[in-house]
Amino acid sequence: MERIAFLVERTGEQLFCLLNPENVVVRRSAGVVAHGATTGIITGMTMTDDPLIATGGGSTEIDLDLLFDTEIDNELRPRLPAAIEQQEGEPSLVAPAEQSDVRDMTRPIWNLAENGETTDGFGAPPLVRMIWGRAWNIPGVVMAVSEKFERFAADGRPQRSWLRLRLKRVDYDDAGASPARLPATSQFELPHVDGLSGTEDRAVRVTLSPDENGLPTPRIDEIVADYYGDTSLVHAVLSYNNIADPLDIAEGTILVLPDPASLVEP
Repeated sequence: MERIAFLVERTGEQLFCLLNPENVVVRRSAGVVAHGATTGIITGMTMTDDPLIATGGGSTEIDLDLLFDTEIDNELRPRLPAAIEQQEGEPSLVAPAEQSDVRDMTRPIWNLAENGETTDGFGAPPLVRMIWGRAWNIPGVVMAVSEKFERFAADGRPQRSWLRLRLKRVDYDDAGASPARLPATSQFELPHVDGLSGTEDRAVRVTLSPDENGLPTPRIDEIVADYYGDTSLVHAVLSYNNIADPLDIAEGTILVLPDPASLVEP
């Protein structure tokens, strides 16, 4: 199992879950439609294939199988010290609220598929960014969610969930931002670049610190976008700094932003 995060761009909310990397499906649809007329699609007895018209664009979808488990979540929660003075008559002190129903953990993921945001009078699902290791940092919207429950308590509350999520990639970073040209498939979303040699005297250094969830602050993808104007260089910057997992950053990590010419192949 691998740790994966979804960042809600508008609110900054961070959603964490476990991912089984054997169950990642990437699907690409080209921007073409069947050639038609007012009477319908044009076909013919002598045609081997329907004639197509290129519309531009297309779509990339990613299917993820996510795991949520109350036992795993509760094991990761901090416990109160064993010796705490308690006044007579006060209720017993307990650890932070433990999860007893896995649906409480998966509800924020379901909310990502709700048309809650308003754009020009129309509701829209929130823009999220999927982060997994240093090779996946993909902006998109959640198109569909389905959930299978396992392990039930005596009162019927489910304790484990396998949640399948379909993410459709979008070609902008934030609502209202100008579109950015992205590669056709997500496996080339953040191209791997080895052997980078930046010009140290022109490099910019940013000190990173993990927040309570382990994510670096400030966010690396935002730093790269602000400095280079191109989020596709995130992977190259991570490789240059030998950062294997952007979700696991040590306190005081220095992020070096080399000369842009060092990050782009001639």
